[in-house]
Amino acid sequence: MLEGFCIDTDDSNCYLVYEYLENGSLYTRLHDSKTERLSWRRRLRIAVDIANGLQYIHEHTIPRVVHKDVKSSNILLDAQMRAKIANFGLAKSGCNAMTRHIVGTQGYVAPEYLSDGIVSTKMDVFSFGVILLELISGREAVNEQGKALWVEVYENFNGNDEKLKHKLKAFIDDAILRESCSIDSVMNVMSIAIASLHRDPSRRPSMVDIVYALCKSDDLFTDLSEVGLSQCQVLAR
Repeated sequence: MLEGFCIDTDDSNCYLVYEYLENGSLYTRLHDSKTERLSWRRRLRIAVDIANGLQYIHEHTIPRVVHKDVKSSNILLDAQMRAKIANFGLAKSGCNAMTRHIVGTQGYVAPEYLSDGIVSTKMDVFSFGVILLELISGREAVNEQGKALWVEVYENFNGNDEKLKHKLKAFIDDAILRESCSIDSVMNVMSIAIASLHRDPSRRPSMVDIVYALCKSDDLFTDLSEVGLSQCQVLAR
């Protein structure tokens, strides 16, 4: 969040002053082996924070804003491990536009934007789906062989597979499996991720629907009972 600015009278340079986020990026917290592993409840609360931020810029700004570069390294965590969306350098106001100048980060870019340059809020939904996969699996959006995490999910979690829960356990971050969290809670988030990654953008849920679905988790309410449910709401900063 922009806190203010100052001007150096000696050289007339202007400096922007931003809020300091003590706990760095979500990317570091998930993928740096030297950091403490996040609990499932904390990951779930982070997911809700991100979803609320995206809901705000998609639904409550005029005109609507598409971030265009939603990724774990652009999610910053404050002292209470609350998530805030950062780096709006590629953001675009308005929806359902088209561009020939494709920007973004490998592993997070929506297929319709990559192939046809279609800019809409649903491309942020797709990227958010990838972040959910990172939160569940602890894996990076692109592996060492260059394969996107969402492609792996497409190959292994499509259809109504009776072995879905078994496959999910093999996909989940070991740190989560060692907890006493509900596997149904993880499956619920996985289903939201899969819906968010639908190849047809019109069939992806809106961020309003996603916030509602995430906030139904019993694990989330158990965690928030200590700090108050009002803190479930956070705006994009």
